[in-house]
Amino acid sequence: MARAAAVMFAAMAADCSVVVDFSDCARDADCPRGETCNPQRHYCEVSEVERCNGIDDDHDGISDDNENFGVCEPAMRVIGMCRDGVLRCRAGTRLECVRRTSPASAEECNNGLDDDCDGAVDNQATCVQNFPPTANLPIGSDDPAYGEGDDAPAHNVCLAAFGLDKYEVSVEAFATYLSVLGSGGAQLRIAEPRAPMNTTVRYGRYLILDDRGTEVPLAFIGETVTPVTFQERGARWAPADAATNRLPVVNVTWFAADRYCRWAGKHLPTEAEWFRAVKGSDFTRTYPWGNDPVTCDRGNVAVDAMGRTCPRHLLDFDSLPMGRSSEGVFHLYGNANEWMWDFHNTDPMHTRNIYYQSLPVTGWCAMFPTGPLGPAAGAPITQAAGGLYCQNCRMLRGRNYNSTDLRPGIRRWIDGDRGEAVGGFRCSSGGTAR
Repeated sequence: MARAAAVMFAAMAADCSVVVDFSDCARDADCPRGETCNPQRHYCEVSEVERCNGIDDDHDGISDDNENFGVCEPAMRVIGMCRDGVLRCRAGTRLECVRRTSPASAEECNNGLDDDCDGAVDNQATCVQNFPPTANLPIGSDDPAYGEGDDAPAHNVCLAAFGLDKYEVSVEAFATYLSVLGSGGAQLRIAEPRAPMNTTVRYGRYLILDDRGTEVPLAFIGETVTPVTFQERGARWAPADAATNRLPVVNVTWFAADRYCRWAGKHLPTEAEWFRAVKGSDFTRTYPWGNDPVTCDRGNVAVDAMGRTCPRHLLDFDSLPMGRSSEGVFHLYGNANEWMWDFHNTDPMHTRNIYYQSLPVTGWCAMFPTGPLGPAAGAPITQAAGGLYCQNCRMLRGRNYNSTDLRPGIRRWIDGDRGEAVGGFRCSSGGTAR
């Protein structure tokens, strides 16, 4: 039987004293008041909660680096991580999520997690439409009614096999990405960019990533909270309103879209890949759903071809099934404009496409057998009212919930470090190496 002698130990400091009362023990049952027996020092104690601080707080003989700190929060999981990843202490100061080996049976689309632990986010058939290699896909148009005049000349391209997300990236998925950045020690702050690309335009407040001394604007925040504004909540980032989780994320910059897709094991789609998804396997479609006019139940725009007013706000990423492409991709037209990989290279009034005219119309497959990536840089675009609209323009496609001009060939063009309330993105995989 353990000796139950009570011993008083006092440790004196300059202006305080700490008193610890303990009993001898060999096992937990020897402790008279339900305490735990310290296995090294053989005294009864009230167990402390273990913390990642380099100290064995709970006196269980397990170092912090080997201690199991519980299941990871969803926002802390990273590429290749199973749903039941565990928290481990690293360097005695921070908790990191460590991969385990029990993946979910299927990918849950648009939550920002690699549920099946195969190294990519949202990559199963429920989330991605896979396209076979494509030859002689017609892109662009010689019809001035198709766009703004910068669609010509029409030409044929070839594409390697690629996959395209069936859905626009959601608010929830992007919030997960921001939380992973934050939990990994990345510095995120809200401020006006110090060095905007276009110095003639006031940018306003952005969520900014400091990447080893390089400032990367991720998302426009503005002066007031909007439904898809992101807010920091402890170690996590979340939308101001949880009811927006299933909306496509907007206000994001090209740089944010590019980084998200790379983090997810993918990349941004090219304009040529977007054309393939819209036109269908027989290349005959003007719109994703076919050649019928734009209606509010097919494309989320401001006013449809019949003059009817549509919702005029974002809709969930899996809404309007009548507007799906022939191969099951949602919202390629309407809802949110989507960032393309490509720069936008036209004359300043965007009436002539310099890039499309850079090769003979029959020379594209020979020059780019796996698909073109667009011009090497963007050209400046001038606003009709005067002033520079973008300095080194990137491109968005697909029309948006605020569009009244329904021509399918119209591009949206802004500098890659700006975000707009109508601009979101989706990711692609495979295809030409980015």
